[in-house]
Amino acid sequence: MNYFTNKYTKKRKRKRSAGIAEEIIISFAFTVLVFLAISFFTFSFPQVKGYGMSGTLENNERVIVYKYDKIKRFKLVYFNVPGKINSYSIRRVIGFPGEKIEFRNNKLFINDREQVERFLETKMDQENQEEIQLFTENFSLSQLDGSPTVVPEGKYLVLGDNRPYSSDSRYYGFVDKKEIIGVVMLKIVGLNQLERV
Repeated sequence: MNYFTNKYTKKRKRKRSAGIAEEIIISFAFTVLVFLAISFFTFSFPQVKGYGMSGTLENNERVIVYKYDKIKRFKLVYFNVPGKINSYSIRRVIGFPGEKIEFRNNKLFINDREQVERFLETKMDQENQEEIQLFTENFSLSQLDGSPTVVPEGKYLVLGDNRPYSSDSRYYGFVDKKEIIGVVMLKIVGLNQLERV
């Protein structure tokens, strides 16, 4: 009698252990799927293409884009390039809807008030000043198609940090808010290292 009871008890313990292991595996798989789904709809992990952001972001670096962050001045945004299919870019937001934007002698003016671009200070060093007369060529919105006087409603003016070599709003025009995928939060600099941008 004791032999049969022990055998039966061992079988029950094995079944219970197998059931617990199965529950753990299913719970883990479900958690991973939920995490991936949330990540897919909340974040994007694009690779930088080109040299328009050199000094801030280099070609082939990866970044983390948060799709629901508020667009703020001087933040980096990831967007569909106007007029191109499946072409994406990362540039810095300079002008908001309703603003008059102008560059004169390397200085940014928004609604005729000078704004400091601190993120460019190290880029406009003496070496660059000797090679290039102006880091950001003189520019006003009237030079864009349609000669607007202010940034149109629902659109943004974006520029690359590597101004002399960047393809940005000066070439393809304003970026529509609907085309902005998200705001760049972090740069991935190693297997386990992130850096704010």
